[in-house]
Amino acid sequence: MHLQIIAAFAMLLWWPDQSPPDVWVSSPVWCTLLAWLNPAICILLARIFTRKVVSRLRTDQAAATRTLNSFHRKSGILRLILLAGVGADLFLTGHPGQLMASSYLSVLPGLPQMFLLLPYLMGMVGLWWVTFPVERASRDAGFLGSTSTRFEYVVFNVRHQLLIVAIPLSLIVIAYAATHENRAWFVQHTGSPWAPEAVLGFVATVLFIVSPVLLRYIWSTSPLPPGPLRDRLEALCARIGLRVSDILIWNSGGQLVNAAVMGIFPRVRYIMLSDALIDSMTEEETESVFGHEAGHVHHHHIPFFLLFALASMLVVSGIMELLTRMSQGVDAIWELDRQMIQTIGMAALLPLWGICFGWISRRFERQADVYGAWCASPHDDNAACKLPCCVHNDIDGQPGEGVCATGAQTFVGALRKVAFLNGIPPTEPSWRHSSIASRMAFLTAQSGDSMMALRFARKIRNIKRCLLACCLVGLIITGAYVGWHPGYRRDIVRSVVEPMRRLFN
Repeated sequence: MHLQIIAAFAMLLWWPDQSPPDVWVSSPVWCTLLAWLNPAICILLARIFTRKVVSRLRTDQAAATRTLNSFHRKSGILRLILLAGVGADLFLTGHPGQLMASSYLSVLPGLPQMFLLLPYLMGMVGLWWVTFPVERASRDAGFLGSTSTRFEYVVFNVRHQLLIVAIPLSLIVIAYAATHENRAWFVQHTGSPWAPEAVLGFVATVLFIVSPVLLRYIWSTSPLPPGPLRDRLEALCARIGLRVSDILIWNSGGQLVNAAVMGIFPRVRYIMLSDALIDSMTEEETESVFGHEAGHVHHHHIPFFLLFALASMLVVSGIMELLTRMSQGVDAIWELDRQMIQTIGMAALLPLWGICFGWISRRFERQADVYGAWCASPHDDNAACKLPCCVHNDIDGQPGEGVCATGAQTFVGALRKVAFLNGIPPTEPSWRHSSIASRMAFLTAQSGDSMMALRFARKIRNIKRCLLACCLVGLIITGAYVGWHPGYRRDIVRSVVEPMRRLFN
């Protein structure tokens, strides 16, 4: 869900300076009606199938898992329809240009852009409001569900699903609008035509670094109190060399069994365990989930995700540059305007992120699962592992390679509780995480097959090497291309060299 919200803001930043001349709808009244019609229809459809889901959960509890699976799938489709409505409003109607030209909204930079996203954001809130009865019915069916009121449930989702993404991205939108509207001022006072982009990049970098601190206060968190569990987790941190600013309890009011890690740098890095997770799991299972989050840090998954973002940006920039060159001059092959080239560039992002990013993310998630199982395995006493294990009970009596069966069993038990208590069908597919059933089967298979564990580790190394190679090759090609074109060299001199020379002189 977070990625869908990010996509909505990305489309907002991608929107050209003014509405294209060939929009489908230009009447201000119809533009406004269509912008709000999409979320209204989605909320109505959600209300209809919510009633059916609640009725089925109460009358046929034997099919509760299948019913919740259908509910999650339909909810995901409605959220995608909401996101598609944002794209249609931005690129097919004159609504954005009308809001940008409004004298009432233009008094503050970024305010027209935020009004463009208002129907989408209200649609998300409306979906949570009308689907709340499913939470109550799922709790009656034996799942975790929600014990709060409808209003408290909506506020919880707004804080934990919406604001954590919307607040930093809204600040970026405001910075973009302020630098874009005052471009002449920035260029005049810095001497660099790239100064607005540099300011925007600086703001985005600062927000990315401090976002874990924002998360700590946007979500309801508190430090894990002293006790056996904290001592155990701190001992694990010391054993694996993990540095964190604090271990926090994620106060969800018992609505969520989950954990999260936030932050690249140790001083602003937090690992969060939800209250329901701590209450429902044993210390060994909690340690394995904590180890899973530590695995993302240990294996540098966040930096490699940033490398993927850089590689995809280089690919899309190359495609757009190629199309621009082929659409200019007397020998132009195509006649593509700037908006069409931008649309093609955005379309190229869909397979990169929709297919490639999801595939990589699922492999990284399984690598973190392996690390969580390793953290939960016995380390001080090999005799503590009583299961047939390719690590501690090797045939020749020597420690083997792979995943400890005891650690794998502990983490598989934690995954089973996460699925059941959150009302997630184990076989339900996940774009970023894979289904819980497939993760459980994968981890169990690795605990009995050391060669499978080695092959998987080799695959992950190849993925990371490929990301590094793609970024390196892309940067080399970009540097050579920029150096080959006099216009780009001149822009670099004007934007970087001359301002630095003026600064030091």
